[in-house]
Amino acid sequence: MIATSPAIAVSSKVREACGADYKRFCPKYEPNSTKARQCMRSVGKRLSVGCIDALADAGEIRRPKR
Repeated sequence: MIATSPAIAVSSKVREACGADYKRFCPKYEPNSTKARQCMRSVGKRLSVGCIDALADAGEIRRPKR
């Protein structure tokens, strides 16, 4: 039996706001996977403002100071 990590659901707002960032930076990872989440976190400040705002609104990250 192969152990897999469960998919992590994200809100439609995050999917919409971060879709282009995901395709640009992390397309090799399965959407909603732990690896995709880790990849997006590693991209950090290179994410679009809209994606960062959506992630902060969803409680995924702390809102950055601007």
